[in-house]
Amino acid sequence: MFVPFLIALGTAVTTLYGKKNISYALWAILLVVILLTFNHHATSTLNLSF
Repeated sequence: MFVPFLIALGTAVTTLYGKKNISYALWAILLVVILLTFNHHATSTLNLSF
């Protein structure tokens, strides 16, 4: 769970320093990591009984 936050920090820092291409690449990597994490954790249904 630490990796997405680290990538987001890197994206913010590169944006502040004006590194436009690197920040776009890091943003795309962040999006892929978040989607893969969501897919890993949300693949099965919950057996809830109320």
